Amino acid sequence: MPKTLLTLTLGLLLAGCGADPNHAWHLQQPSDKGTYQATLSCASAPIPGAFQECKLILQSSQAVPANLLVAVDGGMPAHGHGLPTAPQAIPTDTHGTYRIDGLKFSMPGEWVLGFLLDNGTQPEKVVFRFSL
Repeated sequence: MPKTLLTLTLGLLLAGCGADPNHAWHLQQPSDKGTYQATLSCASAPIPGAFQECKLILQSSQAVPANLLVAVDGGMPAHGHGLPTAPQAIPTDTHGTYRIDGLKFSMPGEWVLGFLLDNGTQPEKVVFRFSL
């Protein structure tokens, strides 16, 4: 398959699953109550010790509330410690998309990254589990 056709096909596949074709590393997970489909999308695979360029994309059959607050937490359960930084989810100009500022992983291993989604009435959470 020619490279341009392969790139176009991959871009269409990623767009179809809610991932951002401009970012190279993606994880998808529904929220615990099923209201949202969340995609964690990063410019590259996370590198221990480096700040990550990531965003959280929320999709729903209902509109994502404009007042939705998104909190970020995570860590290495096997090591008993959290993230080495205090990342924040910042709303972007694209509705339902949040830039994750200050995200860093300190070492290779098994990580969890969680997001609390609070609309003021019924909080939900999304937890991503992955290895670096």
